[in-house]
Order: sequence, then C-alpha cells, then structure tokens
Amino acid sequence: MLTKANNDRLTRVVGDAPMGGIMRKHVWIPFARAASLHGSTPQKVRLFGEDFVAFRAEDGRIGFVDERCPHRGVSLALARVEGCALRCIFHGWKMDASGAVIEVPTEGARSAEVAAKVKVNHYPTREAGGMAWVYLGKQDPPPFPKLPFLEVPPENIWVSRSVVPCNWLQGLEAALDSSHLGWLHQSWIEGVSSTEAAKFLVPPVYETERTGYGLRAAAIRDLPDGTSFLRVGEYVLPFTMMNQTDRQPETGREYACFIAVPVDDETHLLFWLIWNDSAPLIDVSTFTKNEYDDDNYATFRGTRDTNWGQDRAAMDAGHFSGFTENLIAEDVVVQISMGRIADRTREHLGTTDEAIVKARLQLLKLVKAFEAGDPVEDILGAYRTEGALPVAMVVPQGFDWTRARTEALA
Repeated sequence: MLTKANNDRLTRVVGDAPMGGIMRKHVWIPFARAASLHGSTPQKVRLFGEDFVAFRAEDGRIGFVDERCPHRGVSLALARVEGCALRCIFHGWKMDASGAVIEVPTEGARSAEVAAKVKVNHYPTREAGGMAWVYLGKQDPPPFPKLPFLEVPPENIWVSRSVVPCNWLQGLEAALDSSHLGWLHQSWIEGVSSTEAAKFLVPPVYETERTGYGLRAAAIRDLPDGTSFLRVGEYVLPFTMMNQTDRQPETGREYACFIAVPVDDETHLLFWLIWNDSAPLIDVSTFTKNEYDDDNYATFRGTRDTNWGQDRAAMDAGHFSGFTENLIAEDVVVQISMGRIADRTREHLGTTDEAIVKARLQLLKLVKAFEAGDPVEDILGAYRTEGALPVAMVVPQGFDWTRARTEALA
C-alpha cells in the first residue's frame, strides 16, 4: 500500500503538483487520434486541468492554443477554422496555427499594430502513430519519443481513445497488471481462442527488471504440459505500457499499447492501440460487440447506482463480467469503481502486483527528484538507446525470461 502523501504525489497532476510538472516539462503528450482533427470544427482538449483547443490547418498542420481568446476570453472551441487559422466568432480576431494573431478587424487600420502586441500561448505538436501529440512545457521540447509504433504504416495500426472518469494512475496500473486478464477478460479471450483463455487462467509468477526508461515485467504461467506461457511487457515512464498479442501469428508480430494521459486529477484519456510490425492488421472487432466510436471507445451505461450498466442476465447466460460491449469497457468500469482517485492506503497487494509496486517506486523516484529541484533527465531517452519490444511466447519451464526478446526475434 501507499501512504496518503505518496498516493497524492503519484496521482495529482493539476496546478503545481509535481507529477503534472514532470509530464508537462519532460514528456510529449498524446491528446487525440490524428484522424479526429479535420474540417471546420476545433477540438476542445483538457490536459492537467487546463483547457485548450486543437485544429487542423488547411496545410495539414495541427494548431494547439489556449482555449480562451486573448481578447475577451471567449472559447475558441466556438471559432471558425479559416484556412490555416482560427477566427473568433465574437469580434473576428484571427490566430494562425503558429499562435500568432494575424488580424484584429475591430481595430480597422490599426489591426496589424494591435495584433503584433498580443501574445497567444501556442504549443508544439507532432503527428505520429495515428495520434496527435503536444508538448506543454515552456522551454524547448525534449526529443520526440522513439516508440516502436510511431512509424508503422497506417494500415498496420489501429488507435482508439476513451475518456475515463477516474485518475490516470488507475488506467496505467490496469495495463501493468497481467494477472487480471484470465479473470476479467475471460469471455472476450474465449471469443478469440479457448486455448488462449485457458493459458491466462493459470496464476502467473512475476519477475521484473528495471530499465533506464522504466520497467520490464515478465508474467510466467507454468502450464500442465510442462511448458510456460511467458509475457514480457515494457513499461515506459511515465504512462505507456506495451505487450505482445497472439491474434495473428501467421502474418507477423502484433502488439498492443496502453497510454493513460491525465485530463485532470479525476479524469484521464486512455489510448489503446494495436499494431503489426510487418503486415496490415486484421479486423479488431473481435474485441467489441457492436459499432463503436474510435474517439470514445470504452462505452458503459449508467452510474455507480446501477453498477454502470452491468448485464446480470448476460452473466447468468455465461458472460463472466456482464460488460458485453467491448473488452476495454471491462477495464474502464473496474477502474471507475475504485473511485475518482483510488485510496491506495487501504489495499492489500500480493505477489502478482510486483509490476505495479515497482512502477510506483520508479514514479516516486522521479517525483522526489523533481521536488528536490534535481535535474530530471529526458525520460524517454533511454528507450531510444536500449528499448525492447514486448514478448509473448510459450517456452520450456525454467526458461531464462531475460533471453525472450532474442529468442522471439531469431
């Protein structure tokens, strides 16, 4: 368990909270699916308790500015996208994708003179891996991360985003936790493969290894036939977790990634993406029941009073969790059920929570350095030089899991 003080250090991100400061100053932040930025409508974005708007300029650039117009504070979510700029509907002030005020029509002949004196907070953006990213710090941005899915062809990757009404750490810790897969997700896994479902029900033994960028976590499940089912995930500080999947082994290695981005202290964006390293993806609908919204994928019905729409009739008919819309909805609902910010002072952790414990320690180390005013080095720099892909494979029992990546790529 954590003390309340340490729980606050890890979860709070608004204002001068150190975890928020670390992310704003040292990390590129994904905020939307890149494909969602189009047309004449700006997109409202909330990160770390602050409000922004993003828009796609006519030349393809992504503009990202404070939501409030610098003139009278009107929301620029109401603005018109005109060419490569936003025009506020209140008085017609116009700001381009670089953040410059380029027209103040209410000032007539003085338009250019007034525009030149007005500062608009504008933030650098990048587009990669099917997502739009922003840097919110006040200094030069750190190098862009070199994560393995950022340069795959569009047909090899699928990206979803969910808006989740609970703290970001709950989203991250669900991704770090391999032991829940055979329980919470068993009905969905059985839908893909009953053999896979049986493997996930075996309790895992966890082993971890610290890396320069975070953590390498191995979940080892000894199977009745004398083999072991091995999953080695890669946690990249502060909010990214990657695993390998087994959906299409005949066409190349497939991987999944979760990124939990703070909206504020009590809400996060959960990006779930799947990519193949060498072939187009097969249909991802095996993880969902009905049509879905890529920009708010994990839908659920109701509130705590109605158990978030849990379908008890479906449970009586054989569905394990009673959340039948899609796999990620199961994750989201259990996270929400913990409360908007989970009280980790009351939990009782077990051996299969090792990756969660180690990740918390890594994060606390970062926070304490930040609080002390010590330099926090480029968090993702180590992944560029020593990063590894996640692994999922069946191996002989007693296999040295630290050799897994070499064996998988052989």
